[in-house]
Amino acid sequence: MPAKSRPDATDALFHRIVFALFAAGFATFAQLYSVQSVLPEISADFGVDPSQAALTISMATTGIAIGVLPWAFAADRWGRVRVMKVSAVSAAVIGLVTPFLHSLPLILGSRLIEGLALAAIPAIAVTYIADELPARRVTAAAGAFVSGNSIGGLLGRLIAGLVSEHFGWQLGLMTVAVLCVVACSIFVIAVPAPHGYLPSRLRTKDVTAAAAAQTRQERTVASPVPSLSAWQRFTMALTTPALWGTYAQPFLLMGSFLSLFSFLGYHLQAAPYGLSTAVTSMVFTVYLVGTFTARWSGSVAGRFGHRRLLYTGIGMMIGGAALTLTAPLAVIVLGVALFTAGYFVTSPVTSAMTSLIAGPCRSQATAIYQLVFYVGNSVFGWMLGRVFEEFDWAGVALGIITMCLVAALIAATLLPKRPGAAASRSPASS
Repeated sequence: MPAKSRPDATDALFHRIVFALFAAGFATFAQLYSVQSVLPEISADFGVDPSQAALTISMATTGIAIGVLPWAFAADRWGRVRVMKVSAVSAAVIGLVTPFLHSLPLILGSRLIEGLALAAIPAIAVTYIADELPARRVTAAAGAFVSGNSIGGLLGRLIAGLVSEHFGWQLGLMTVAVLCVVACSIFVIAVPAPHGYLPSRLRTKDVTAAAAAQTRQERTVASPVPSLSAWQRFTMALTTPALWGTYAQPFLLMGSFLSLFSFLGYHLQAAPYGLSTAVTSMVFTVYLVGTFTARWSGSVAGRFGHRRLLYTGIGMMIGGAALTLTAPLAVIVLGVALFTAGYFVTSPVTSAMTSLIAGPCRSQATAIYQLVFYVGNSVFGWMLGRVFEEFDWAGVALGIITMCLVAALIAATLLPKRPGAAASRSPASS
């Protein structure tokens, strides 16, 4: 009978974690990307060009890039859940302040601080999932977290754009900030207390040995090896070749994804389309496609293989970007939908591969993954803005296609067919 009760307990834990992290992902990405749909209004209000307006996103993603490693070390010391709660509450408060600022430099500074506060959720969430759940459920839970990200990104952009059409972009951002406070509250209340990882400040040799023994019996994915210092785990995360293959994916793929949505609004509001902000914001409803493909990708990765799914997603992104080079508006929207679906196929796969490959340096590897994720956002968000100013949408689309091809080449060169096998060959095992 005890053997029969364990799956029920695991199922309950799985659903609680998915629900809580869905809310956290919603709050994080709604705050982060709500500004994207009002970039043309910000350009007009402050009299700046698209690449300068896009700094409102780049500063936030730069803050996240700066913050992920410190938050990861803090989580190792003070506990994953405690750190994520502090991060979520801090970001929600800053998000309420930002719309009241009336100069672009102040907004950029606030967005930087907001990004620093937000950084713990993307830095720690997948590591927390891997600590608390069996390996067979990690990718599915990561897919649910990414679904929360996609719905948050969708509604953040959509609501900000629709409200700004009638009441101004400041009220649009404020409306999203209030929703994020609600989502943050749900996360803080619902997230389960951690059981799969003991913070280093509480870890003694006796407690560690007992926890490790229990973990080996009950979980396929082990907690970080206590005998390794945080610096040793960080060094391992930097020197495992297969991990560099996973790090390259968010740098290039998320950089291309952010750029497409940052400058698509400018493209569609210009001639020959001349769409309004509200109508342009409706294009972001294609995010719903990403919500389904993220869950599908997470659920079938074990059957079809992580690397094969990654190639599939990249191929969809390339095809979608190519369709946006055509003239008919309906075909452009179809291309954006295909591109979005492809990106959300790749996202849970690469984040799960990072955790599976990293083994004992999982926390540090996940933080580095998130670091390059947001560095790619910051770098390409600005760089392709300059490309847009010089070569219009065709330059952006061709740049995105090139980035996707490079990501596929790196995956073919560095990523293993079986992610778990790479962990067994990592320096920790030698």
